[in-house]
Amino acid sequence: MLNRSARGLLVALALAVMDCSSAPRLGSSAQAVVYQRGELDGNAVAKLMLRRELCEGEALRPEHERLDEADLARFLAAHHVTVNVERPRPDLAYVTLLDPAGRPGQRLRVAILATADDAGRELAEALAQHGDGAWGVHRANLAVLGSVNDLDRSLGLMARTKLACWGVFTIASGGDVYVIPGGYREL
Repeated sequence: MLNRSARGLLVALALAVMDCSSAPRLGSSAQAVVYQRGELDGNAVAKLMLRRELCEGEALRPEHERLDEADLARFLAAHHVTVNVERPRPDLAYVTLLDPAGRPGQRLRVAILATADDAGRELAEALAQHGDGAWGVHRANLAVLGSVNDLDRSLGLMARTKLACWGVFTIASGGDVYVIPGGYREL
């Protein structure tokens, strides 16, 4: 029989082992946006899927026209998100999400590329460079990179802005880059 301090040590050890697992800790707002499919083996982010309700009523058909930052700004405005747009170069823009008081919040880097393949590749490379917690979306020829956040914050932003319904939602975790299915997709 274990004494009290030995039991405490075993409980602490078990909690430490559980804390080192790859299972993301999803807050209630994140659970409203995603669920995990299948068994939890390997990186749990790879098992996430957007809930169908998130994109109900959204046009999820692939975009074949050339886009720019104004297309992203129009989508966000239609979802009651106020933005500030800067375009320092022809191939680069910044879209800053403003809070209800008009203060700057999340800043999105928008790369304007030649093709959808270029946009997907550019986003994957940027996410890999920025590492765990980096996220973004791509649609047609645009690659939109958000700032590094914890998973709950990124998913909360997805829910509020519906960006996962506008572009392919992709996130870096555990040294890999994952597409979170269930929203917009390109075929």
